[in-house]
Amino acid sequence: MPVAAAFVWQEEHAGDGLDFIRYLLSRGDNNEALFLLEELPGSTPERNDSVAFLKGWALYGQKILGPSAAALLDVSEKSPLYIRSRFFAAYNLAHTGDIRRARGIVAAMNGLPEGMEPAMKNFQLGGMALLARDYDAFTTHAASFSGRYHAFATQEARLQVHHQSLLALPARSPLVAGVLSAAVPGLGKIYAGKTGEGIAAFIYTMAFGFTAYDFYRGAGPQSALFIVSAGIASVFYAGNIWGSAVAVNRKKYERNHELDQRILFDLHIPLRNAFN
Repeated sequence: MPVAAAFVWQEEHAGDGLDFIRYLLSRGDNNEALFLLEELPGSTPERNDSVAFLKGWALYGQKILGPSAAALLDVSEKSPLYIRSRFFAAYNLAHTGDIRRARGIVAAMNGLPEGMEPAMKNFQLGGMALLARDYDAFTTHAASFSGRYHAFATQEARLQVHHQSLLALPARSPLVAGVLSAAVPGLGKIYAGKTGEGIAAFIYTMAFGFTAYDFYRGAGPQSALFIVSAGIASVFYAGNIWGSAVAVNRKKYERNHELDQRILFDLHIPLRNAFN
C-alpha cells in the first residue's frame, strides 16, 4: 500500500488521542508523545498497530533504536504500516550492530506488492551484507540493482563503491608493525597508517635515547642520571613497539567504522525518501 494511503488509513482508524500524538511527533515532541501513548488503552487490532507504530517512531526520533525496533516489530502483518515498520525496525537493529537479526527481518518480508518494495528489500539486504562483510551475498544482491527507483538509485551505486573500498582496505600485520618499530622507532605506526604518530614516536624515542647516551658518555654507566634517562628511553622504546602493534588494529577499526557509517547512512536515506 502506498505511504499516503497508509496515513489515510490511520486517519480513519486511529480514534481518540492519536491525531494529537501525531501532531506532537510532527513537532519533534517525542517525550510528550511517548507519555500519552503509554496512557492510551488498547482496543482494536488496528488501533494497537497505530499505537505500536507511533511508539516506535517516537523512540526512533529520540535515537533509542533498540526499543524503537521492538515497538515497530509489534505492528501486525495485516497493517498498512507493516512494510514501513519492518524496514525501519531492521535498520534500527543494524545500526545497533545486530546485523544478523536485521537481515533476518528483511529476508522474512514475503508477499511484497509489485514495484518498489521488493527492490528496496534487495537493496537493504545488500547493504546489510556489506555490514556483515558477507561479500558473496552482497554480490548476489548487487546483481539485481537496477537504478530504476529514484528513491535509492544513487545509493545502489554508492553501495558498489563501498564494496570496492572494503575490498581495497590494506591488510596490515601487528607483528610486522612491531618489528618495524623495533628496527626504527615510529616506523611501525607509519606502516599502520598513523604517520603523524609515527613521526612523534621517532622524535621522542630518539630524543630520550640520545639524552641517555650523552649521560653515559659524560657521567658513566653507573651514574644516576644515565640510569634514569636510560630507563625512560627504554620505556618509550618498548611503548613505541607495543603502540605500533596496537595502531594496526586501531586503524583497521577506524577504517571499518567509517565505512560502516557510510553504509548505514546510505541505507537510511532511501527509507526516509520512500516512507516520509
